[in-house]
Amino acid sequence: MDKLKGLKPERVFYYFEEISKIPRCSYEERKISDYLKSIGEKLNLETIQDENMNIIIRKPASKGYEDSDSVIIQGHMDIVCEKEETSRHNFQKDPIDLIVEGDFIKANKTTLGADNGIAVAMGLSILEDTSLEHPPLEFLVTTAEEIGMDGALGLSDKVLKGKRLFNVDSEEEGILTVGSAGGELIDVRLPVQYEEKKDLKEFSIEVKGLFGGHSGMEIDKGRLNAHKTLAEVLNKLKDEVDYYLISLRGGSKDNAIPRNSLAEIAVKKDEIKGFSEELDKIKNDIIKDNKEKEKDINIIIEEKGEVSRVLNKDTLKNILELLETIPTGIYTKLKEDKSVVESSSNLAIVNLDKEKFVIQTSTRSSNPDILLKLRKEIIDTAKKHKAQYNISNEYPEWEFREVSGLRDTAVKVYKRLTGKEMETTVIHAGLESGVFAKKYPDIDIISFGPNMYDVHTPEEKLSISSTQRTFEYLKELLKALK
Repeated sequence: MDKLKGLKPERVFYYFEEISKIPRCSYEERKISDYLKSIGEKLNLETIQDENMNIIIRKPASKGYEDSDSVIIQGHMDIVCEKEETSRHNFQKDPIDLIVEGDFIKANKTTLGADNGIAVAMGLSILEDTSLEHPPLEFLVTTAEEIGMDGALGLSDKVLKGKRLFNVDSEEEGILTVGSAGGELIDVRLPVQYEEKKDLKEFSIEVKGLFGGHSGMEIDKGRLNAHKTLAEVLNKLKDEVDYYLISLRGGSKDNAIPRNSLAEIAVKKDEIKGFSEELDKIKNDIIKDNKEKEKDINIIIEEKGEVSRVLNKDTLKNILELLETIPTGIYTKLKEDKSVVESSSNLAIVNLDKEKFVIQTSTRSSNPDILLKLRKEIIDTAKKHKAQYNISNEYPEWEFREVSGLRDTAVKVYKRLTGKEMETTVIHAGLESGVFAKKYPDIDIISFGPNMYDVHTPEEKLSISSTQRTFEYLKELLKALK
């Protein structure tokens, strides 16, 4: 490929391009894990690959740093695999098709994987460089972070030796993350009943072209949720026209705001004219009302063939009420700072099959009590409609630490290096730092990273110049921890 050749830092972008050749969707990390293991062994460094395919590579201290507390540089190897509808990319075998545009690296109609491939590339570059000054190092790369932090949760609480940890999984240069939200995944399963009807014509209604985005980092940007938008169409239509629901599906990742949602409905043949006129009006009004914030929003209506098997009216009513009432978007903001999201819910995936309608909702909060309150509201909604529920993929919040020597040093180094003050923040996204803080309470943790935009979407891009500055900062921070 060599598309990144000549970009600086040279070895960071060399490794970024190398790992971009390796498929690494969540739960499909064997090849990337084996690759990282091979690099550690090639560098003659102590290398561990655990049963979850997490990788730990240890590098001895440079001269004069032997008595310093060791430092863990940490990232994750899996990526969110999202692509545009027109893309023919196969995430199971195709390399990411990298594109350089000015100061940015992006991918051809797919997610880029800078989240969190850039941390992996930086870590490998640090390991191979014998000219650096640094304490003893551990390079930790985890699996399945994007699904439920499975790799971090499955990591032994006795394997790490480091006392300080750099999580290189933040997305804004100059901002030091010192806390993050916890969260969980709630599945709601509604039993469904079908019936046979005559003289029906099928139509599909698809909401598409929405921005989407990371359900933690972009939840406060007012972006539409495709399922909620489709539910708005169906609810407005229900008030004007008699129709039946056949199928409903959309969304692919619980941590991505859904960009597309598709319903198939049925209408009596002798009512098609009035139905079409009403649906066009609803479609045009919704597009007009949201065009300013969702420039590519579209609602596609297609006429299909005849159909007879449809959901009964009670099931339709329950589905629409669930979609309307399950919380989506910002749930609460911090009382101390109304600009900061405290908790949120992302109605991420919907799917209707022969026996049930399934909704997957991802919830987050930096306050565990609020997370429980949000959980109860969703469970109460499910019970009201006689739906079952399941809670999974729980991960802990990372609580702000009042006293942190590492945080103080990190801020000082940034000021010395750039002449600017470094902002510290607690973010709404979930970070593996919360897991490590629970497993290793004595470890001092910070998180930082270069500028990335629109992660978890095919618009994801990474700033080249910011990557260079962040890598220099990483090296200077290591040098300062003597």
